[in-house]
Amino acid sequence: MSDNNSITNTKPCLVQTAQGFSVSYEGKFLYSKYNPQKAINQIIENLTIQPQTIILCASPVLNYGLKELSQKLPDDCLMLGCELEPQLVDFIQENKNTSEGDFSNIPHFSFITKDELYNLGPELIKQKAGTFRRIIRIDFSAAAQLHSDIYDKVVENVTNALMTYWANRVTLVKFGRKYCTNFFKNLSVCDKTIPIQKYFGAFEKPVLVFGAGESAQDGIERIKKSDQNDYCILCADTSLQPLLANDITPDGVFIEEAQNVISKCFIGTQSSDIHIFAGLSSIHSITRYFKPEQISFFTTEFTQARFIDRFEKAGILPPKNNPFGSVGITAYYYALLFRKDSSVPVETYGLDFAYSAGRTHTKGAMADNARFQHSNRIKTDTNFGAAFNQTAFKKTDKMYTTPIMARYDSIMSALRQVQVVVPEPVEGPQKITSFLRKERKSLEELKSLLTGETKLPAEQLEEKITQLVQDREYLYLHFPDGHKFAYTQSFLNRVRIEIDYYLKALRHAQGPQTSAQGPRD
Repeated sequence: MSDNNSITNTKPCLVQTAQGFSVSYEGKFLYSKYNPQKAINQIIENLTIQPQTIILCASPVLNYGLKELSQKLPDDCLMLGCELEPQLVDFIQENKNTSEGDFSNIPHFSFITKDELYNLGPELIKQKAGTFRRIIRIDFSAAAQLHSDIYDKVVENVTNALMTYWANRVTLVKFGRKYCTNFFKNLSVCDKTIPIQKYFGAFEKPVLVFGAGESAQDGIERIKKSDQNDYCILCADTSLQPLLANDITPDGVFIEEAQNVISKCFIGTQSSDIHIFAGLSSIHSITRYFKPEQISFFTTEFTQARFIDRFEKAGILPPKNNPFGSVGITAYYYALLFRKDSSVPVETYGLDFAYSAGRTHTKGAMADNARFQHSNRIKTDTNFGAAFNQTAFKKTDKMYTTPIMARYDSIMSALRQVQVVVPEPVEGPQKITSFLRKERKSLEELKSLLTGETKLPAEQLEEKITQLVQDREYLYLHFPDGHKFAYTQSFLNRVRIEIDYYLKALRHAQGPQTSAQGPRD
């Protein structure tokens, strides 16, 4: 402890002031030397906290303001304190038994470590999915400025994670049942196809990855001026037709779309030897368009769920990747895995995540062709509206983008800067039929419990139903309130209806037909 004239010590120490204690560190006061609590209390007094908010309490060296903040919080909010300066971490620990350093009795508040701070976004989605909607940062002492950039980055990452989660929730409500249906049907034929692991480390030539953006034309021109055999070419489903129209046959096409509208991209390909890399949740009809030896599956984790974890633990899922949101990014990710080593270049075309006024896709893409088909003397084929809608903004002098495409661009940038780790070699999917048969039996058991055919004491019944349903989120993840299980009559009634649907899906899951049938020309 020191008086307010002794601040030359570089180590943190308490300093007595006229209205309480401050802290000096490296010759500076971390709280005011006149009234240490005034500034933070004024900030808290002027705050309005919305429900489902996480408050990142940056550098609360003393407990000033925390009790006042906790009294303003709705019950569904959380306060997380973090200190990144090692000497201040030690100081907080050393003073935890003082009145100013006691954080133990503050409601809604807890300290997290540096590692927990860095992984806050993913952990919130994994452990507290659907609980929070936003995060705000409050600096509780001047020490927060020592690592301000890190705190800013954490807030940005958590915000992106929460936004992505809730955007995905909207998607799951609309398409969740479709994803899961495709997942089961494709999984049931997975052991008849070629394991995608066969391609890991197999490409020795430069790899070109195509999306459907306007710059795809640059890649097409490059190939035309050289020899297609000089490259390994991968593409997103939407860029397949532009390539074929220029007599370029890719080595592999990636598809993740769950709706049949994407079938138009494969028109005229029924007699080709194109290899298809398909997400388990993509359209099941792809298994009728192409022979089993032309298909390899991968698992896009379209949601974090226990049933996916169970299937993965059982060893029946193909390699898993994050849900990037863009099939072009997925193609790029696997291109990094397919190359022999990091000396093999991987270049991209058409993964612009931006567009010019009037044109949003490369020539010949499905969206581009659709505008031509519906154009007339009054309505032209140009799409200026895309550049001037409410969400669009300029990326460069000539190119426009949107918030969601900007997020895709940042994901691509991150992938370009990191070394993607090749998964450990594993055998192909095993015992799929047996596992799905057990899954069907579990659904039949759950149905029996919900209909009253199987009688159990109330407490035991609730425990058994809860365990069976929570391990099978596919029964409810597409409900508007399906971000978590609820043991209520309304929720269970809807689950009961879904059981019959999935029993039928599991019963009638079929493999590819012996002769491939492509989409009609």
